[in-house]
Amino acid sequence: MRRPLGVTAALLVMASLVMGSVAAADNAADPIVDFAVSPSRLELRVEPGDTLEVPIDVLNRGTMLTLDTYVEDIGIPLGDLIDPDELAFTASRWVAFAAPTLAIDPAATGQALLRISIPEAAPPGGYHAFAFFQSRPIEGAQGVVPAGRVGVTLLLEVAPGDKELSRTARVSEEKLSVRWNGPFDPDVVARTTIDNTGEAHLVTGGIHTYRRWPGTASADVRVGPHTTLRGTRHTFETTWDAVPLIGKVTLTSELVYQVTPDDLPVILTQHTIWIIPWHLIAVVVVAAGAVFFVIRRGRNRTTQIPWSETEFT
Repeated sequence: MRRPLGVTAALLVMASLVMGSVAAADNAADPIVDFAVSPSRLELRVEPGDTLEVPIDVLNRGTMLTLDTYVEDIGIPLGDLIDPDELAFTASRWVAFAAPTLAIDPAATGQALLRISIPEAAPPGGYHAFAFFQSRPIEGAQGVVPAGRVGVTLLLEVAPGDKELSRTARVSEEKLSVRWNGPFDPDVVARTTIDNTGEAHLVTGGIHTYRRWPGTASADVRVGPHTTLRGTRHTFETTWDAVPLIGKVTLTSELVYQVTPDDLPVILTQHTIWIIPWHLIAVVVVAAGAVFFVIRRGRNRTTQIPWSETEFT
């Protein structure tokens, strides 16, 4: 059983890694490495025990090309994992290319088969991997043309029959901070971290709403959308520069995550930060202290009368 996921509302920030398109400029005989893949992203729902082959087209826009093919786990920084010990959501062990290399003539399209074999005992949930095509360095008249690499993002949801995977999320951290670009130029920076605590991959996003006091100025800043993989967290960051020199800013976060196209659960949070220019206050305090010292010293100054010898005779 295979059908596209409903989670198709956003592009993955970690999307396909394209590092090709390297060309020699001065000599027409030099080799050119320039290729692209289609699709660059695969989202599949499969059942335990499924075996399928997915064709990947590779367009060669350069000279004769030989590509090495391989599959790797998506490199997720440990800081993005909810549980650093949980690394079991990778699908690379279930995915392989039918052939380790692919040769493509100039201006031609080649095709590689990606074989996916889901074990019968595979637990339900979301899994991920990268399928890579990498060219080889080529010696040219102007030197070596470096290798290029293109990655296909593979997102799987393993679910038996019509079982629905749980899709839940939470805000694990929200922080407001003031960033000074100069003595009289503050910005407010908001960072909201959302955790994917369910079984499936989630598309997350929403709105950061800023309000200032004094005054009534406000702004809605969109965040996302972003595909937050199962077992990972993602931090959205926005900046607002229409803030008072002294006052406060209130942030309301309205984040959503997709369960079905018609069902978008909402997570609401609110935080406030005071903007106080301590550096300016420190300057004022120091200046006031210096003035006070000068005035006090002036008041305590005494006039000294020279001694006269006649006063003692």
